[in-house]
Amino acid sequence: MIDNNLIYDLGFHNGDDTDFYLAKGFRVVAVEADPNLVQRGIERFNRHIRDGQLIILHKAVSDTVGVQNFYIHPVKSDWSSCFQELAESDGSKAEVITVETTCLASLYKLYGAPRYLKVDIEGCDLMVARQISQLPEKPLFVSLETSKRDYAGLFAYLYVAGYVGYQLVNQANNVERAAPSVIGEGKAIDYKFSQYSSGYFGEDLPHDKWLSYDEALTRYIKYKELKQIDNKELGLGWVDLHARRAQ
Repeated sequence: MIDNNLIYDLGFHNGDDTDFYLAKGFRVVAVEADPNLVQRGIERFNRHIRDGQLIILHKAVSDTVGVQNFYIHPVKSDWSSCFQELAESDGSKAEVITVETTCLASLYKLYGAPRYLKVDIEGCDLMVARQISQLPEKPLFVSLETSKRDYAGLFAYLYVAGYVGYQLVNQANNVERAAPSVIGEGKAIDYKFSQYSSGYFGEDLPHDKWLSYDEALTRYIKYKELKQIDNKELGLGWVDLHARRAQ
């Protein structure tokens, strides 16, 4: 059974998304592989952890429960990844650590099925999309970071999983994004997103912008083509793929 008060934040990073979910009144299970970010998160959200509203897990998301290498970018913490080639894609030398892993099936056994699943784990979103398709109970809403490498697989796994509506949300616009006129998720709050925020989700997204699978995939392909033509002027920002199940 879906727990409508529960959100999974896979790719906790600096905690800005979790901060928004907590302010909205949700309980959050957050997963982060970088121990430095985990420690800062524990300090930032100490009260919420004590109150039981937040759990921060120092783990990497994988297909199995075990251990694996994780590569920490020396400057850009949001570039750290389980894939060395991604963490070092700008020529930097990443710090290599070993971290315990978890998977969606394991999280479900421990904490239940969330209303919303946010995924932003450099290079591993496709793996999570595949895991979502295999879950007996899927989240009502999910969001994943798209990439030119994995976008086709992301769309395909969500379609197979039974998601019927899709939105493409440019994260570069979240800082200035207006609040919804009618609040559909959690408490009504006055909130200012940071440049690292994933922004609104679920019923707080514009109802008239939900697209079919074919419409959303076609629009993403056009966006990808614009980025290849002119990444500075035409294909600005970076896009999250949101999906919803029929209710």
